[in-house]
Amino acid sequence: MLRALIIFIFILHQVNHSQAQSNFGAIGQWREQYNNKSVQHILKGDKIYGATTHQLFSIDNKKNIELLGKSTGLHEIGIAAMAWDALEQQLVIAYNNSNIDIIKGDDIYSINDMVLSNLYANKKINDIKILNQWALIATNFGIVVLDLKKHEIKDTWFPNNNRQAIVTYQMAITKDSLYAITEEGLYSAAIKNNWVGINSWNILKAYQNLGLKKISSNANLVTVYNNKLVFQLPSTNPIINTSTSSIQQVTITKDGAILLSTTDGSKGTLFKLNADKSTTILIDSTILGNPIDILVDENNYWIADSANGLLLKNTTSQWITLTGPSEYIKGKSFINNNFLLAPFNGQSNGFSVFNKSGWKNYTSSNASKFPICIASTIDPKDQTWWLTTTSGLVHFNSTTATMENSAPSNLNGNYTDLQFSTIGNLWVLQDGQGLLQKKDNAWKLFAPPSNFIKSGLNKMIITKQGQAWIIAAQNQGLYIYQSSEVYPTEVWKQLTTSKLKGNLPSSNVTSLVEDHDGSIWVGTDNGIGIFNCGDLSKEICDASIPRINNTNQFVGQLFQKEIVNCISVDGANRKWVGTNNGAWLLSSDGLELIEHFTKDNSPLPSDTLLQIMIDPNEGEVFFNTNTEIVSYRGTATAGVVTQNDIAIYPNPVGPEYNGPIAFKGLVENAIVKITDLSGRLVFETRSLGGQAIWNGKTYEGKKVSSGIYLVFVRDEAGNEKGVGKVVITSGL
Repeated sequence: MLRALIIFIFILHQVNHSQAQSNFGAIGQWREQYNNKSVQHILKGDKIYGATTHQLFSIDNKKNIELLGKSTGLHEIGIAAMAWDALEQQLVIAYNNSNIDIIKGDDIYSINDMVLSNLYANKKINDIKILNQWALIATNFGIVVLDLKKHEIKDTWFPNNNRQAIVTYQMAITKDSLYAITEEGLYSAAIKNNWVGINSWNILKAYQNLGLKKISSNANLVTVYNNKLVFQLPSTNPIINTSTSSIQQVTITKDGAILLSTTDGSKGTLFKLNADKSTTILIDSTILGNPIDILVDENNYWIADSANGLLLKNTTSQWITLTGPSEYIKGKSFINNNFLLAPFNGQSNGFSVFNKSGWKNYTSSNASKFPICIASTIDPKDQTWWLTTTSGLVHFNSTTATMENSAPSNLNGNYTDLQFSTIGNLWVLQDGQGLLQKKDNAWKLFAPPSNFIKSGLNKMIITKQGQAWIIAAQNQGLYIYQSSEVYPTEVWKQLTTSKLKGNLPSSNVTSLVEDHDGSIWVGTDNGIGIFNCGDLSKEICDASIPRINNTNQFVGQLFQKEIVNCISVDGANRKWVGTNNGAWLLSSDGLELIEHFTKDNSPLPSDTLLQIMIDPNEGEVFFNTNTEIVSYRGTATAGVVTQNDIAIYPNPVGPEYNGPIAFKGLVENAIVKITDLSGRLVFETRSLGGQAIWNGKTYEGKKVSSGIYLVFVRDEAGNEKGVGKVVITSGL
């Protein structure tokens, strides 16, 4: 044991500070970057469990929060209902698409019988209750009985006794009865031997035609209610009758107290019903927005608020931060080595920022409210943030927390896009007007020719050649303005589908990007065109249409008949393409398909991609879909200028690790050699941008033995130097 400890200390000593484990996780790892502002469900199991619109979370007794999603093994997003099985110590969650997951320890069991079944057109899941070894699942066709020991569907119960589909909203269980709120009213059935017999349901006629859709219970106390009336069984006289606010949730505590949450527009309140039928306010409308679920755990009140998040009330009230953007990202984001800047756009003011510390939301600064922001960029000189709005620009310094608003043009039109050129000038696209340039602190408008349609300008890029490539309005192809930053002649040009005039695959251009070689990749609703153009005042500028080698995916031109929503370039000059059918990774020339991610084979929440952003330093690829954002740790990063020490992760490599070993901080296109201590070559590879990958095996595919391995890097000029060590362990 002492010898093993000495060996372990020696190994750690060999790993220098530049080779620490990355905070971003392993290559190929996914992370949800969800908006968790709207909390829908809350319950108590071995931990506190809850669900936001698209994500599951847990909170332990030390208030540590764990976020769970498809990246951690769940099979879907969008949780419709959940329940805790105390006997088997497992969590049952049902999704909006009627799939079911059961989480037991580190295992997740998927039950997709309802998804695959064609017996009923509407299989929506509304509620789950636990009856000993059964999970009773209220659906839009009846009550499905799930065996919690065997993890399989056992039966289906129909409260109307005729085995015809009946919408079942919620259920309640007492010592000897099961109650079900249905589209026909309130039914009850006797529970015998933990089971409900065939044709044993009775309708409680006194509660018909009241629009009841919810029921709550604790022990033998049962309440049923709609949004105005609350009845406590068996009484037919309401104990609550409100004419103003809407009742969201009734909760019966273990001591029999009745709590009810209400909402009135955008304000909510939590009440306690007293014995004399009066109410006491527990949490008032200055705090709550739309409370829809309540958990009482000893002296703690946990409130799921669909408008504001998760509130914990005991002696004080505090909102529990679940991370993520506070709104959905609908604007144009920008990313560099330090920040991902993401405007909300739509109806939401402000923006979110992501860095190594996580997400931070900005809706105001020094009591000044941010406007609705459309597009974003970051000044490469001072790292200040710029955002466009409908009426001008926002310039924000995050270090000093100072905000400046400006309107560089006195003309009408939304400011829709912006970008800094390689020489530091700020270019802004104004819908209906054209291009604005900030140079030497002065603004100048460059208007397109009078025959160019200007209404609907919203996307552009500024190339290394000082050209502004603009998606033309109303399916008119591309507009290009060539400034005098690089070429001497200023000129406007329109590119169309005609040969010698653009050769676009479609006049409906949807996206564009410049790659590391200066090629312009243009996405349309009918595939991709690639431009390599020089001086537009002298040269014809036509697109080449690539044809991919992998004919299993495409027959003919690349992405033919596909809508290319976005294109991004990683550190190895490879192209990430977002469509309505997932995200695609192509080789640098576009002729080889490397990856294709969809919601069915990855944690993508949707197959519709709006934007792809790539962290050049870490290689993390952020996918903004039409629902949420997720990220993926890619294999390529940007190369460094001068080769020095590199980061190796994981390092040491433990005996249980079978993933890739990454070497980051390399010069672009470097040759990486891995040798043992005697100098024998074990493996050789070439970097993807500034990162190389090794699977821990020899050329012959054999896993290397324990030991210390040396890393050497050769740049394209032929200079080679030793830059690090990687330690492989097989257990102590």
